[in-house]
Order: sequence, then structure tokens, then C-alpha cells
Amino acid sequence: MKIPRFVSVFLCGAAALLALALLKALLVSGLSALPPVKILIFASSALGLVAAMIDWALLRQRVPPRHFQDSDVSKLSSERATAVAHALSDPLATNSQSAANAHSTPEVTTGPSNEVILHLAQVHPIVFMEICPPSATGLSFYGGVPIVPPQFAWPRTSNKPGKTPLSFVMQWDCAELAAQDETGALPPDGALYLFCDLTWGEPFDFKFVHASGPTENWTASSLPEDLPPVYGDEGAHLVPYCSSQVEKRFQDVPRLLPKWPFAPAAFSYPTLSADADADYRFWSEAGAVSEALFSLQHHQGQAPTDPPRKQALPFDRPFPAFPHDFAAVRIVASELLRRLHRPDPKLLLDKFEHDRKTTLQRWADSAADLYNSATSHSPAAAVEQSVSDRIWRRIEQMAPAVERGWDAVVQECVNTSLGIGSEASSALPANLVAECAQRHELATVHIRDEHAGSLPGGAEVNSAESRTIHAPCPNHMFGPPSFVQGHVEEYLEEWILLLELSTRKLIGHEFGEGVYQFMIRPAHLRERKFDRVKLVASAY
Repeated sequence: MKIPRFVSVFLCGAAALLALALLKALLVSGLSALPPVKILIFASSALGLVAAMIDWALLRQRVPPRHFQDSDVSKLSSERATAVAHALSDPLATNSQSAANAHSTPEVTTGPSNEVILHLAQVHPIVFMEICPPSATGLSFYGGVPIVPPQFAWPRTSNKPGKTPLSFVMQWDCAELAAQDETGALPPDGALYLFCDLTWGEPFDFKFVHASGPTENWTASSLPEDLPPVYGDEGAHLVPYCSSQVEKRFQDVPRLLPKWPFAPAAFSYPTLSADADADYRFWSEAGAVSEALFSLQHHQGQAPTDPPRKQALPFDRPFPAFPHDFAAVRIVASELLRRLHRPDPKLLLDKFEHDRKTTLQRWADSAADLYNSATSHSPAAAVEQSVSDRIWRRIEQMAPAVERGWDAVVQECVNTSLGIGSEASSALPANLVAECAQRHELATVHIRDEHAGSLPGGAEVNSAESRTIHAPCPNHMFGPPSFVQGHVEEYLEEWILLLELSTRKLIGHEFGEGVYQFMIRPAHLRERKFDRVKLVASAY
């Protein structure tokens, strides 16, 4: 078993102090002059801890990362060199032992070696391009109801009493994955599923499930009757159309995450320039990676530049049908309840204190009534126009409490409606849907003119064009993991990053600002042993 680096440094530091103390006693003052055992143990432990902390803080990132390059094949052991070079040029090539092992029975396996799979996975990450507005077809998507073969068994927890059903997080069309997989190790048919225990806290449970075979006749799974609400007791705080400011019986937290289809897409992770302060074992948001993601997102041509920066939308009805579905009603009511729970001291300052408190309480009661009434309908159900008009008039009366940041509230309503498959999605204006789609892109470009200054005498210098790309680390299979305060670096030399998921509010993933990094050994990936996956759960 590999000893973690932190522990190794600790033990070496402690042993070094003990050795020095013994050596000094033997050579100078005699063993009788040694301090008591307790003091020796305390001092050596303290030195070991200090050494380990210094190594973690200062030296860990100075260790050069282990990356295979095509030119590195010659550095591998002689019995592997030919097989690795062949597999790098043809991932589906057959790998066999070299003549150097002729004294033993040759082991013939198909596909590249574990070392090559590890290398190919590191340099060819697969990201998930979210499809917005969502399409109704395809087997690759986050949330919603999984599409499964007959007799599919919904996974349940294995580390908690009651064997509660796990929440469905996402699934992949394996044929789509195989088309992007440079390693050839992912399953080529059927679908791969991820189910997780989304209740916050320990212990955490998850299961990857691979269902093989043709998918033509697969159907939406029936939901277990005891499937819990997403995020457990935290769901009312995390789902945008839920509120924790109402009685629990009215919170109506959903049991499914919003459905967002995606297209898996691989790209070649750029070879980054040397930088002594960077650790390239981890995902970089540097220019080369951002450019690669932008090119992947807009592979059919250059994307249009960003529109001029918009001013915050004034409070107004964003389109005639708003609120168009009961999720939108609940989002506005939830936001009102949140703001009225601890009102802004500047709100309604023109009123006497008694009148102010009375008005704020009346608004809070009205918002709670709106929310509670909306929970008697499906969040995706459309609101009739006459009912929508009446609800809007009630919202208008509470405008001072919700007008600040109104554009963000409207964007949340649009994104939620698309994610839950709202019956009223057709009522959403095209410009609001386009804005929502841009927020789901892997990378967005920002081009703006920057004034370059003026010459003596007042003459203006031509402005310069500034281009920046915003591309945060996406959810991805393979490639480098992102760096968070976990211990994923302990796995990097021998394990593949099977999947990294981060908190992403747009698709309903709320992991407490955390990151889930699922690791698997190359051999287990080839053998479809997804029960051997290890999880590193970290938080920023």
C-alpha cells in the first residue's frame, strides 16, 4: 500500500530527530544523558509535523508532474516500450509482452496497456456541452428520469439504515462516449449511470451502473415510492423554486434534479508552458485551455462577440405571459419571502415605523400565500393568462421588495423552466432563451475596446481591442482534476479521473461549494469494475 506523502515526510522528520539525539548521546554525553522518552516522542513528533507542513505548503508544488509524452516512450521499461509506442499511434492495437519475457508464458491482452490508457486519459479529457434550450432526445443528460432497460434495479444506499434509494444525477450514452474516448476503455454500448446520496453530510454513498446492450426499446424508469427529496433537509434552501420560509408541508421539494441534456466532447489538453509556480497535474484555467474550450464550443465557426454590457433591468413584466408557470410563481414568491425575512433597513423609509412593519408583514403574508397556492400545481404546469395577470398585479404591489436584482430573478425563472420541461416554455422570449443558452456554454468570449490614452496636446490615441475568455473548469471525464483542498494528488500516478463534478447552480448541482472527483484504476475501467471507483470529496 502506498504511504501518503504527508505521512512519509512526518515519519522521516521524526526519525531524523531521534537518530540525531541517539548519535549525539553515543558520541558525546552517553545514553544516560538522553531526555525522558515522553520528551523525545513529543519533540520528534513536533519536528515531523513541522516538516510535513512545510513540505505541503512550499515544496509539494515544486515536484515536477509526471506526464507521458510521445518522446517519453523510450524511457519506459524495455518490455513495454514497443507496445506503448504502437498503442499511442493505434489505441485499439494489440499489446503483448516483449521477447525480454520469453522465459515466462506470454500474456496476450487486447487493447493498450494500463500505462497508455492512463496517459491517453490524462491528455484527452471529455467535457459535457450542455444543450440549451434542451432537446427531447438523446441518452446523455443530467437529472430528470433515467432511461433504462427492462428490469433495471434503482440503486440504493449501502452505508445507511433503511437502504434509501439514491438520487439520479446523470447518465451517458456509451456509444457517444466511445466516439470521444481515445483510450478505448469506456464501455462501447448501452448507458452508464451515476446515482448519489445527495443528503449533505457523512457518510456519502454513490454508484456507477453500466447497462449494456441496444437501447432502442429502453424507457423512462419508474420512480421508487420512497425516493427522498433532493438534498434532504437542505433542499428547501437549494432548489430555486422552493422556500424554507414556509411550513415544511408546503415546501414541496422535488425528488428529481432538473434535466439538462449534453453532448460529450473530447479535446486535446494543451501542453502548457513551463511555470515554476504552477502545478500542471491539475486543471488549468490558463489561456491555452480556455482557448481550447472556446474552440470546442464553437467548432462550427467563430462565435459572435458579446453584446454591449446591459444595464440592470428595471422592474417590469418581462413578457406578457409572466409568470408563465408555477415554478416562476414560486421563484418570485421565494425571493420575496427571503428578502422580507430580514428586510433591508432602507425599504419603505418614507413610512412611519408602525405602517412600515404592517406593510412588510402584509407583503410577507401575500408572498407565502402565493407560494402555498402554487404548490398545489406541478411546477412545470402552465399558468392560465387570466391567472397570470392577477398574480402579476399582486407582485407589482410588492415591487419595492423585489425590484433590486430583478433581472437575475427573471433569468432564474427562464433557466428553471427550461430545466424542468415547463409546459409554458414556448412563451419564453427568444432573447431570454439566448441569454440563458450563453450561460450554459463551456467558454464565452468578451471583446471590448479599451481607451489607450491621449498624446500631449489632447490628441486621442486609437483604442485597443481587448479579448478575454471566461472558461471555468467544466464537469469532465479524464484529464487533470481541479485543485481543491482534498488529497486527489495521491491518486494521480496510478488512477484515472473517471469523473469530476462541481457545484453548478445552472443545472441544479449544489454540493456545498464542493467538488466530487471519482477515481478509477485503468484495469478496473477496462474490466467495467465500476464498484472499484473511489471518491475524493473536497471543498474550496
